[in-house]
Amino acid sequence: MKIKKAILSLFTFLPLIVNLIALFFLPAQIPAHYGPDLKIDRYGSKYEILILPVIILVMGLIFLIISKFSSSNPNNRIALNIGIAMVLLFNALDYFLLYIQANRISDISAFGFNRFLLLAFGVFFIFVGNLMPMTRKNSFIGLRTKWSMKNDHVWKKCQLFGGISMIIAGIASFILAFVYPNLFVFVVMLILTGVIDTVYSYIAAKNDTHEPD
Repeated sequence: MKIKKAILSLFTFLPLIVNLIALFFLPAQIPAHYGPDLKIDRYGSKYEILILPVIILVMGLIFLIISKFSSSNPNNRIALNIGIAMVLLFNALDYFLLYIQANRISDISAFGFNRFLLLAFGVFFIFVGNLMPMTRKNSFIGLRTKWSMKNDHVWKKCQLFGGISMIIAGIASFILAFVYPNLFVFVVMLILTGVIDTVYSYIAAKNDTHEPD
């Protein structure tokens, strides 16, 4: 457990340190935004590179806090595993963006950026989907709606369903990466997954005959 917390802490703070060092070597203006065609459409201040590391820092600290205050040991471990996977994913994204910004690359389509994101998120979704059925009822991780929280029985059903839907979304993301690497389609797929999971939690709670906890 201590090793996992150390890993999560390392990759929580590392991007901010790396980007602060990079500020000394970057030009005043860097590529700040890429359009749907993956070509640069805006330049901005080099200090904008600190936005993503700060987001990663907040994200990592949240998972460290969750792991500390989780009510059960299994949830503690799961929170750490999800936290590590998430900060590693965003670490990779941060270093990729730092590379293209440092080299002032105007067109990132040749780098397969969309494919990289789809494959990375596909791995993440499959990983998290396998963990969800193991979570115990809590207020931080898992498929949490006011219906899934009705009782332990409904919670378990919702986590199993949510885990399967996450794995399916991960596999679909993999297929999308090679067939049609479009991020808009990916976002629509995630929204549909969220809607389906929410509707299922409502149906599961409505049809459940157990007493609320």
